[in-house]
Amino acid sequence: MNGGVDAVPEPLLNARLRRADWRFLLANEGVGGVLPVNGTGNRALREARERLQPGGVVLCRRRYPLPGGAQLLRRRLRRAGFHRVRLYWAGPRPGRLPQFWLSLDSAAAARHLLATRPPAGRPQRALRLLWRVARGAGALVPLYAVATVGETGEAEDELAAVLPADPRWLLLTGGQRSVNKVVGLPFGGGGEEPRLVAKFSRVPESDAALEREAVALEAVAELRPRLAGIPRLLARGRRSGRICVAESRIEGRPLIERLSPATLPEISSAVTAWLLELAGEPKPQLRETWWPRLVGEPLRAFEARYGGVLGAEPMLRLRHELESLGDLPLVCEHRDCSPWNVVVSASGLALLDWESAEPSGLPALDLVYFLAYAGFLVDGALVDGRLTATGARDSYLRLLDPATPTGAVAAACLREYRDGLGIDAEALRRLRLLCWVLHSHSEHRHMEMEAAGPPPLVARRESAFLSLIEVEGTHG
Repeated sequence: MNGGVDAVPEPLLNARLRRADWRFLLANEGVGGVLPVNGTGNRALREARERLQPGGVVLCRRRYPLPGGAQLLRRRLRRAGFHRVRLYWAGPRPGRLPQFWLSLDSAAAARHLLATRPPAGRPQRALRLLWRVARGAGALVPLYAVATVGETGEAEDELAAVLPADPRWLLLTGGQRSVNKVVGLPFGGGGEEPRLVAKFSRVPESDAALEREAVALEAVAELRPRLAGIPRLLARGRRSGRICVAESRIEGRPLIERLSPATLPEISSAVTAWLLELAGEPKPQLRETWWPRLVGEPLRAFEARYGGVLGAEPMLRLRHELESLGDLPLVCEHRDCSPWNVVVSASGLALLDWESAEPSGLPALDLVYFLAYAGFLVDGALVDGRLTATGARDSYLRLLDPATPTGAVAAACLREYRDGLGIDAEALRRLRLLCWVLHSHSEHRHMEMEAAGPPPLVARRESAFLSLIEVEGTHG
């Protein structure tokens, strides 16, 4: 499970990992170890107890619904000599990959989950009623039980100092790819809301991303200690052999829920103002101090992946444009400032998921990315959550035209940002190009994962970000 991401086709790897997300419910293995058990019968549980050392953990699963099944499993584990029995439901549908792992020992965790998944229509309200009945009857499946040998429980890890005692976890395991992180909310026994959120990586590639997030949050806390809307790093370490970080939890509603053609001007203006606060008042830095790192390296990677698809002459023009960038101020760059990573909290806007951040990056890139994706969402250019080359091209052309509704909003916001940091129009145009050169890296990586190897030429030709670079070349 910890092997290379490319060793197994992405859909199969993703499914395997998601069925094993229970491992993040446990702290690092101690002397007693962790023993998954097939079956929940008395004999199987007694044999597991005999095999485990003090501090060891047993994990077992009930697949089929049974009235009172949760209570029965709890009693069997206790009779077998186990302690600290905790029950989890891997929901929402049996036979499907879990989207979450809900502690059945925490009413607060259940309330939180229901609040974040409001029913849409009568069928979902009926399902919610059925779920309440099944939960009350102890018949939810698949049902997982975690129990320990001895009262002390499993060994502690680096998160223990910031977690509540004996946390009741709600693990959020959505997403479509193996590189998606598991997000954990640790509820205390008193029913209070968690003050932190924990993130766990599933694969080695995600280890590096979480390490970057921890470093970025430390840097931003030092650069902008009084700026609200940024999580604060609380702890970092390892769990189940993978990197984990804990950071302060920011409560709020996703900005994307409020995004519409009518709200686009107000929302875009607010994001622009927040990004200007994040930037502060930086002074221009000599080009040679940042160009090789922030432009040269990404440009070389882009040429290796897409140069043959783009063509020799357009590639030469792209290189010329980016080499023409002059001195620029450096700012903290989030690099994933999309509408789904912005939330509206009690203190204003907040920006989550800093795993791609560059603390000493280039200006305007975050705003370009946000405005483009806000436009894609308003225009309906995302198909099943994915951006196609055709949809991206058509929507982006409207964004670049100040005579269109989205283009007028983008022009006003970019002008405000440009004036705030003293960036000229030509530099801004070249930064727009650079934005899509940078983001083509993640798109190419997703292609590799889907192909379980180098992406075919046809897939690279259909790159959404490549189409935006071509639009920029024509527009420029």
